[in-house]
Amino acid sequence: MKSRSGPRGGAPRRHARVRRRSHRAVSRQVEVPLPPALRRHHGLAGGGVALVDVAGGRLKLRFLEPASAGRSTLTAAEEAALVRGGVATVSDDEMRVVQGRTAAEYEHLRATSLSAEEAARRLDVNASRVRQRLAERSLYGIKDGKAWILPAFQFRAEGEVPGLDAVVRRLPPEIGAVAVARWFGSPNPDLCTRDDQERPLTPLQWLLAGNPPEAAAELAAAL
Repeated sequence: MKSRSGPRGGAPRRHARVRRRSHRAVSRQVEVPLPPALRRHHGLAGGGVALVDVAGGRLKLRFLEPASAGRSTLTAAEEAALVRGGVATVSDDEMRVVQGRTAAEYEHLRATSLSAEEAARRLDVNASRVRQRLAERSLYGIKDGKAWILPAFQFRAEGEVPGLDAVVRRLPPEIGAVAVARWFGSPNPDLCTRDDQERPLTPLQWLLAGNPPEAAAELAAAL
């Protein structure tokens, strides 16, 4: 019989459950014509497209660029999935709502962030160490003019969220600050409690509960 005890014969260590998901290789890249509101917003008046990775049954919006020849298009089923996700049906009014909500979230994120000096006091280090960690991407920062500010979600009353550095290092550098904050604070179906309900946890809840940061880091790298 296999032992379920923890290190040195202690009580078993319980972690929340990582719901494994298959990472299918991208089979092809397709282009989706943008609605007029999105074309104007991104300065693609000549006919812009959204490039979408297709990996099995999953679609992932990658980036925007002017329309070009040679890329395949979505199948009817894929297009329907994209429409259900709200990508292909955006009106002018909806676009203004999205932009306004994002701007408000960014201002709140900025207003509640810590300066390098404030973060240093929270971590009991000097400010130069904080700037060093920002450079090595083990803390997440936003450039505010010539200075760095650090979103408060990374910190506890004393110190930082455990395992945060491993996750921040895996964040794609092109992801915006609002998207990062939303991801850290949104329940993720791949990070679940270890009980009958298997309740999804946010990445922050996952880390604060002492679960392995590698699971959240893997998800961060896939953003």
